[in-house]
Amino acid sequence: MKIAMITWEYPPRIVGGLAIHCRGLAEGLVRNGHEVDVITVGYDMPDYENINGVNVYRVKPISHPHFLTWSMLMAEEMEKKLGILGVEKYDVVHCHDWMTHFVGANLKHICKMPYVQSIHSTEIGRCGGIYSDDSRTIFGLEYLSTYESCQLITVSKSLKEEVCSIFNTPEDKVKVIYNGINPWEFDLNLSWEEKMNFRRSIGVQDDEKMILFVGRLTYQKGIEYLIRAMPKILEKHNAKLVIAGSGDMRDYLEDICYQLGIRHKVIFLGFVNGETLKKLYNSADVVVIPSVYEPFGIVALEAMAAGTPVVVSSVGGLKEIIQHEVNGIWVYPKDPNSIAWGVDRVLSDWGLRNYIVQNAKRDVYEKYSWDNIAKETVDVYNIAIDMMK
Repeated sequence: MKIAMITWEYPPRIVGGLAIHCRGLAEGLVRNGHEVDVITVGYDMPDYENINGVNVYRVKPISHPHFLTWSMLMAEEMEKKLGILGVEKYDVVHCHDWMTHFVGANLKHICKMPYVQSIHSTEIGRCGGIYSDDSRTIFGLEYLSTYESCQLITVSKSLKEEVCSIFNTPEDKVKVIYNGINPWEFDLNLSWEEKMNFRRSIGVQDDEKMILFVGRLTYQKGIEYLIRAMPKILEKHNAKLVIAGSGDMRDYLEDICYQLGIRHKVIFLGFVNGETLKKLYNSADVVVIPSVYEPFGIVALEAMAAGTPVVVSSVGGLKEIIQHEVNGIWVYPKDPNSIAWGVDRVLSDWGLRNYIVQNAKRDVYEKYSWDNIAKETVDVYNIAIDMMK
């Protein structure tokens, strides 16, 4: 099968988890014998590269400070690129999130192309509601993507329920296919000395526990509540919170640290990727994912593969991945006291910690392989193809 995959981010351009998802799925499809052309954005990168068997074509839309406007300019360039490559050679077009749905909808109507749409989150969930004209427009575009596509894919059952509820989408149109991971990439098996040397290099002392957060510094990720939990955690444990991520809330979060008197116990690393990110996972004592809204939570899988216990908000896809006190710990969202309890539960009970780590690592190797996820995705492609015959 010849697949056109449309995404606004793809490694090495990484804005969030979408880039990692698209890479894992594209490479899994290639390993399953399919041909994948990814159409994405890349201003300072080659127009074309073959990366691990995936043909990556990059467009360079006209820059614009308004993201909605830029998205439409991007979609125009993506359609042009597909026209140059030869639209007729593709069996299906697979678009990711609302900003690329223009491409899929237009190809469906003009070229009778089977169009599959993946929804990784919703505007209502990301923002906690619709509070601006831009959000209203994005909400409308998300609706159009659910209406126009032949088939929809969501990354969790909770996101499917959300999509069917807010967009009135027929349940049989939406297929749940979880995110995946290549677990061996994160399972570094570092020695104790290697871990300690790395921790020292980022400012964690030998006698301190390392609490790790990985993600964008945005409302939906709930990082504020983890920071507010730190004074209570510090009552029982000598620890440092390491924050790996960037976002608009950085200054606000640092102000909270100063107000709580814990700025010296919090390390802001900024955006981290590649081997440094893998070493962070492997060197931490616990990874906390305090999300307010989380359709899936690929960070949880990465930490689980690294052999580090996870404490997660019991929301969305996280609640589906994690079984409480089996392969991780559930805590209440927006509740610093609950988060502090969860962290203490892991740091205080090494028997429970080892039990969780063992179960978690088994789960990521057995349940979340990209090769299996690619096979499930091809089944959805075939349904879309049959619909357009």
